[in-house]
Amino acid sequence: MKERNWNGFVLGAVCTTAGIATWSFVVGGTSASYLDAKMGVAAMLAGGLIGQFLISLATIPPSTKFGIETVISTKPQLGSRGSYLALFMQYCTALGWNCVLMLFFGRSAASILEILGLISAEAKAGWATGISAAGVVLVWLMVSRGANSLQKVGPVVAISISLMAVWLLVLLLQDYGISEISAAEPLAPTSDELLNYTSVVELLIVSTWGWWSYMGGMVRMVDSARKAILPSMLGLGVAWVLVAAISLYSTLVTGEPDPAVWAPMIAGEVGGIAVLLFIAFANLGSTLVGAFVASLGVSQIPKVGGTLSWRVISGLVLLPMLLVSLFFAEPFSNNVDQFMAFIGLMIAPMVGIQIADWHVLRRGKTLRVSGLYQQSQASCYWYLGGFNPAGIIALALGSVTYQLLLDPVTYEPRSSLFKYVTASLPALVVAAVVYSLLSMLWRGRLNPARADTQLDETPRSG
Repeated sequence: MKERNWNGFVLGAVCTTAGIATWSFVVGGTSASYLDAKMGVAAMLAGGLIGQFLISLATIPPSTKFGIETVISTKPQLGSRGSYLALFMQYCTALGWNCVLMLFFGRSAASILEILGLISAEAKAGWATGISAAGVVLVWLMVSRGANSLQKVGPVVAISISLMAVWLLVLLLQDYGISEISAAEPLAPTSDELLNYTSVVELLIVSTWGWWSYMGGMVRMVDSARKAILPSMLGLGVAWVLVAAISLYSTLVTGEPDPAVWAPMIAGEVGGIAVLLFIAFANLGSTLVGAFVASLGVSQIPKVGGTLSWRVISGLVLLPMLLVSLFFAEPFSNNVDQFMAFIGLMIAPMVGIQIADWHVLRRGKTLRVSGLYQQSQASCYWYLGGFNPAGIIALALGSVTYQLLLDPVTYEPRSSLFKYVTASLPALVVAAVVYSLLSMLWRGRLNPARADTQLDETPRSG
């Protein structure tokens, strides 16, 4: 318990640092295609709060009560071997977001050098690659210090980028005014107003699902769920959405969703440099959080955490990001949509399964921490060959539900139900219901000799 020494302010600062980055501008600019300033902010706040509330229900109770991170907490639902699916989701999510952030970090820094006349336009791409790679190395140097790096860097980054965001909003209001921002029309809306609204809500929910992989590694550093709820909701449910709103306003009045284009239009050349610095600084802080939780998840593998040092593990985790930055920057940047689709397809049903397991099946009363760290048939979470059929089936059916309602690649509805219920929420509900029913049906049959299959077992904490 003495190692779980974060207070609410530190957790909130780390959550804010994780949330505010390039994706805030990307999501805000995309939302401007569907809705105006008033409805856009309403839809973004709704989606952000809904998504983060559900993630909090799934991750905060097990992580704060038992001090475990996200991947380990999925073993009761997926099985000892099945939890590697969760590790795959966590690592791919963190790797994907971090690659996006580092690529934009390099491009922002290179754009600043070009504006200052220090490099030519022809050399910009090469400099962006080199700076992205240097950023990855810098993140490794910081994350290799463990949670202490987040505790020290998080508040500084959060306060700095928040002040920059306020400054940018003031400039925006001075140049255009509230009336012009309010009167600006969305860039490419559909003829169905409800569909426009739901599309933005879904976009924000899916974007917020990305925090699922981050939550366990962060909230386990506080010693109670009560201390974790408000900071995480504000940092990951509100703060980054408010920054996305600035991008929404800027895109609406300029007609340009790219911050590298609208920043100089709003703030001038000098102000544009400041905005690009803000983006680069924010990306660095968010990447630090993502790299930490990914390293923490990989270190839970017995043959990895038991033989390699934290510095080596974090280096191996960041190595693919370094390779992407150096050799595959363009192909990766052109396929970010597919990455977002993966998040919605996999994490939405996983969140539903965890909510059902913790709040319906009352896993908190029966969880055996010792069983989480046993990788053999001796574990009470071995089930069938190391997999929990209830969790695997529920995960698959939840993903199918998502695809029946929305094409995850083109982001086009496949059913008229989408505009009433979104795609993420039905996927979550289907997975939760299927998992609950199958778990109750098979209770005591998959692992009849394991104490944890009985829901009325005496509570244990390890």
